[in-house]
Amino acid sequence: MGLRPNIRTFKKWGQNFITDPAFLDKLVRTVNPQPGDTMVEIGPGTGALTKLFAPHVKRLHAIEIDERMSEYLKPIGADFPSFSCEYSDFLKWSPPQEMGTFRLMGNIPYYITSGLILQAFEHHKQITDVHFLMQKEVGKRLVASHGSKQYGILSVYAALFAKTEYLFDISRNIFYPIPDVDSCFVRFSFEDERKVSTILEPHLRQVVRTAFNQRRKTLRNSLKSLLIDKTYVADQFDLSLRPEQLAPDEFLKLTRIIFDFLD
Repeated sequence: MGLRPNIRTFKKWGQNFITDPAFLDKLVRTVNPQPGDTMVEIGPGTGALTKLFAPHVKRLHAIEIDERMSEYLKPIGADFPSFSCEYSDFLKWSPPQEMGTFRLMGNIPYYITSGLILQAFEHHKQITDVHFLMQKEVGKRLVASHGSKQYGILSVYAALFAKTEYLFDISRNIFYPIPDVDSCFVRFSFEDERKVSTILEPHLRQVVRTAFNQRRKTLRNSLKSLLIDKTYVADQFDLSLRPEQLAPDEFLKLTRIIFDFLD
């Protein structure tokens, strides 16, 4: 299809390149870039998607871990002065304040999907929305309902930290090399008013992580290290439940009770 790169791919970086032009166009239509947008792309690779976004936005900044890709990305900068690229690890990247607000997108490596999602949530104040192409299994976990086997830490975070939309499935056959799993396209939108305050957020993360690290146990047992006054908490919350039985808002309520937060 003309998009298969003449380059050795590295599994350690999760390199799977999109080779279907029609599908690339579909991604652009879904994201719907605007002339005033500043966009950040994670892992542009050979720039197949980058070239389609660059003409439509005010600024496009790419973060690529593989410096070999400069062969493909430098010409894009020559054609579009609004394009810039740095060769670094997004997990260690913090957006500069002078960048202002931006939209984030990427065909992200499967092996660090959770880390990239949490990194995006961490910088939510500067991010308008996120579009990630990710492993289908992870996408399903993000929108899983409480009580299901797929429900877990990411499900709670996705519900409380953003508006999360599972947009569509993606066949593994549009990639080179072909991965072992299918993918999906997911959107996170960040609103001005979040359910979780900046002060409460680290406590919520602690409660959710601690609970799901021992998901087969009741909250009374899994949260033992956090329950200094079990009687006080038990009077206001049913600690005989297991973590998958709690809706995201109930995790928020439980965190407020444990750490004595007022609304």
